[in-house]
Amino acid sequence: MTAVSIVSSQPTVPGTYVLLLIDVVERWNIPVEQLLSGEGLSIEDLLGSGFRLPRESFSRLIQRAIELTGEPGIGFLLGLQMKVSCHGVIGQAAMVVKTLGEALEIARAYFGVPSSDLTLSLDREGDRVRLTLSERDARYQLGAVGAQFLLTGFASMAEALTGRRLNGEGVVRFSRPSYMDRFEHLVAGPLIFDGDFNGFIFDASILEYPLVMADPVAARVAREQCKEELGRLGGGRSLVRQVRDLAFDEELGFASIEAVAEKLNMTPRTLQRKLQGEGVVFRELVESIRQQHAKRLLALRQKSIGQVSDLLGYSDVTNFSRAFRRWTGCSPRDYMKAPD
Repeated sequence: MTAVSIVSSQPTVPGTYVLLLIDVVERWNIPVEQLLSGEGLSIEDLLGSGFRLPRESFSRLIQRAIELTGEPGIGFLLGLQMKVSCHGVIGQAAMVVKTLGEALEIARAYFGVPSSDLTLSLDREGDRVRLTLSERDARYQLGAVGAQFLLTGFASMAEALTGRRLNGEGVVRFSRPSYMDRFEHLVAGPLIFDGDFNGFIFDASILEYPLVMADPVAARVAREQCKEELGRLGGGRSLVRQVRDLAFDEELGFASIEAVAEKLNMTPRTLQRKLQGEGVVFRELVESIRQQHAKRLLALRQKSIGQVSDLLGYSDVTNFSRAFRRWTGCSPRDYMKAPD
């Protein structure tokens, strides 16, 4: 089977997810070939650098695994197998930043690399934080097994990164399955069924949990590698979306148009021309990114107004405050004090 490029319009998943599935299925002594044969896959395919397969193919593999093992709760077992290292350079970056909040920000910013059809968002609601997994395309809804896999995996990886068991509530859109009693002890905190989103709600203090492998030098290098990977793979996103993702980093700040163009393997002039073809000017795009991230960073209350101002490239807080008031009609300080 030919490796699937992430620039395909079809949702894709990384081959490492299939390797996780193989590890789980092998507990039942089921030959790998028996699982993979229907999709024309081989272990060599899956071990190939950057290999991806259509999400529909992965869904069929999961269904076949359930049929072969007789285990409908295989999504939970898959999630427990998930390691940070499964996610390549994104995982490497998440492992070496200072806090869990920064690791989640890495996941939010670069989730488009491992998943071409899902987005991850972090929103603060008072003293609580909501992490949400959302579909980019309503035609590709995240099913029960997929939600079990990703949410259990997120919780498992967060505990591995911090060395601490996390307290919070999981929320899923599916109804409570009949087999849930067997997996209750594996879930970090209560799980709310028939919710209006898939994700977690947890205390904001968890964002400050330090990571056991924090390394600021390695973190900076890994962030740059994430940017390069994002530019190389594209993620099935429009050019404007790719530029938005590449132009700003939570710790590194804004990249120049030259740096963004290099990661997209084109010249700055070509990038400008293509953006103009989509009715966008790079400078105006940067301004809209500043507005978006200013609101988000202030709402999360993890950085001071001065830190946000510096990160967004303002020469001083006064200029930032003036711009923020123009965007929102209020000062940054009043915005941070406002109830969620």
